[in-house]
Amino acid sequence: MPTESLRPKKFLFVDDDTNFLAGIRQLFSEMSKGTWEIFTAENHSQALGVLRQQPVDVVVLDLEMPVMDGLQFLRLLSKTHPGQQVVILTGRATEENRNLCLESGAALFLEKLIAPEGFAVVFDSLEALANTAPQEGFRGMMRRVGLQEVLQMECLGRKSSILEIFTGKVRGRIFVAEGSIIHAESGSLQGEVALYGLLGLRGGEFNLRPFSEPSSRTITGQYEFLLMEAARLSDEGAAALDNPVPSSILAETSGIQQSVDDQQVPDVALSAAPRIQEVLLGSGSGELLYECNCESIEGRLTLLQRIEQHAARVSNMLPAGRFNRIETTTTEGRIVCQVQPEMRLFVRSASVPTASI
Repeated sequence: MPTESLRPKKFLFVDDDTNFLAGIRQLFSEMSKGTWEIFTAENHSQALGVLRQQPVDVVVLDLEMPVMDGLQFLRLLSKTHPGQQVVILTGRATEENRNLCLESGAALFLEKLIAPEGFAVVFDSLEALANTAPQEGFRGMMRRVGLQEVLQMECLGRKSSILEIFTGKVRGRIFVAEGSIIHAESGSLQGEVALYGLLGLRGGEFNLRPFSEPSSRTITGQYEFLLMEAARLSDEGAAALDNPVPSSILAETSGIQQSVDDQQVPDVALSAAPRIQEVLLGSGSGELLYECNCESIEGRLTLLQRIEQHAARVSNMLPAGRFNRIETTTTEGRIVCQVQPEMRLFVRSASVPTASI
C-alpha cells in the first residue's frame, strides 16, 4: 500500500467560536476514525502560525470573524499560500457571499447546518476535496513574459489548459482546448471582450491550470488572429496616449467632427508635450477594469455613463452615426472620454511647456 495513502489528512479549521471548534474537532475525529489530523485557530494570526509549522490539505474558514474576516483571509492566503485549498463554512450562506468567495478562490462554499445530516454533508465534502490530488501547474509574474507569449506556447503545442490571471482589481480566465482559445471570462465579461481586456493588462500574476470545460464556448476565431488583434488594440491604446495634443475641442461621430478654431488656444499649448495624469478603463457595462491615479473612480465611471446616455439621445435625434468620443483641450492639458459598446475610457493629460510664449 502506498505510504501516501496512510498519511492522515490534515485540516485547519478557523473560527472565532471556541465551542464550535471544540465540537467540530471531536465530531470529525470520530467520524474519520483517526484518518484526519485536525488543527484549530481562532483568528487569522493563529492560522498563519499553524501553516508556518506544517502544510495542511484543506483550510476551512468561517466568514464572520473579527479583525480579519474569512473573505479577507481567503484573499490573503491566495497570495501567501498559492495553491492552498480553502473551504468557506459559514452560517451566512447568501448568494452574494457564495459568489464573492468562489470568485476569490474558494474551492467550496458550505453552509453550517446544526442537524447531524448537515455535519455529515460537510464531512463528506471535505473528505472528497482532501482526496483530490493537487493540481499541477506553475505560477508566474507578468513582467518580462507577456500573456500573449504564454498563450502562444500553449496553442502552438496544441495543449488544453486554463490560464488564470489576477491583479489587485481584475481576475479572469482564458480557456485553451487542443491549441484553440475557446472562452475567456473576467468579472461579468465573456468572450473576445474579456480576452482583449485580460491581454491588455500590464502587470499581475497567472496560474496555468489543467483544462476543464467552461460553461460555454464563446470564442471561435483562430488563435493567431486573436493574438494579433489583442496586440493591435494594445498598440492603439498606447499610441492614443502618446499622440500630440491637438488644440481643439472635438465631438466625433462616424461622419461628423466639430472643432474650435485653433487660434483660440494660446501658443504655449501648441508647443507642449502631454504627460498622462490619470487613466480609467471600464467595461461596456460600467465595470472597472483598470485605473491609474484616478482622483475619483466613481465620479469618472459616472461621467462616462452620462456621456453614453447623452450620446444615445443625440444619435436618436440626428442621423450622425455612432458616437465615438469627446476630447477637451485647455491650456492645462487634455481630457479624452471615449465610449464604445465594449469599453469606456477616461484619460486626462497635462501639458508640459517646451517653449515659452
